[in-house]
Amino acid sequence: MAVQANWDDLRLLLAVSRRGSFLQAGQLLGIAASTVSRRLTQLEAALGEPLVERGVEGCWLTSRGLSLVDVALAAEAGLRRPAEADMSGSHTALSGSVLVSAGEGFSTCVLEAARRFTTAHPLCSVELLVTADFHKIVRGVADIAVRTAHLGEPSLIYRPIGKLAYGVFADAGYLKRFPEVTPATAVNVALLPPLDLLPQMRAAKAAGLERAQISVNSFAVQLDSVRKGLGVAVLPRILAKGLIELFAQIQLPDMDVYLVTRPQALKQPQIKCFFAILEQVLLEALCVENVEDPLLDAGPETRAVGCL
Repeated sequence: MAVQANWDDLRLLLAVSRRGSFLQAGQLLGIAASTVSRRLTQLEAALGEPLVERGVEGCWLTSRGLSLVDVALAAEAGLRRPAEADMSGSHTALSGSVLVSAGEGFSTCVLEAARRFTTAHPLCSVELLVTADFHKIVRGVADIAVRTAHLGEPSLIYRPIGKLAYGVFADAGYLKRFPEVTPATAVNVALLPPLDLLPQMRAAKAAGLERAQISVNSFAVQLDSVRKGLGVAVLPRILAKGLIELFAQIQLPDMDVYLVTRPQALKQPQIKCFFAILEQVLLEALCVENVEDPLLDAGPETRAVGCL
């Protein structure tokens, strides 16, 4: 006889899927992490198969665990509908949370999408996890991720957004102090490993921009350092508003931008809605960057391609 998981079991699994650890799942539900672990272990024993993979950096769901999360989402949606109808007088109101994983450079776009989303759907909330850990979404920790690399996981949906162009930038104050700056003499605000292995950073170093007196492990700190006049840096053009681009002879490769999610996540209406809004915000941001790029002045055909 097949074992049926009840709602109390399913909501534990759903919390672990959303938070990525027993500790954070317990905090979400208001119970101890040991209780979450014990009850899920009991459920796994009853079902005769593992639902959660445990690791030092957290936990993620097995394929069986993910299939039960689909059941949990359907149950949660059924429980939520009466409350939504009472609050809004309509069965179409969206509610629930969306957890987004993105690097520092995309936080502004995610926050703008969150503003539009929560304004239109006040019963919803957005959580932004600023991280470079690409594995969080495949483990089920995040609902949506903004990525600059395609890792080829067959379980994920990759939506190509466009290209992120790079250049070498400096503040006007720095150039006033060093008007004859060259790649060899410029103070480069560099990135610490492993960020220094990005193709843009390696290309700039190969072109002679290697005098690094300041190195940081944060894109946000790197940008702030340049704005303070501490040196020059390789930056995405999308973030370099108000700065001056240098060394046009240095050719830096573009970086692909993808919006990534899991098929089961898009079954939740609030995640599907936010995914569409974030896609639009990213397209708008990359289109502005490309239209402002002088390389696109060749003609309208080229400009249109830049906005795809």
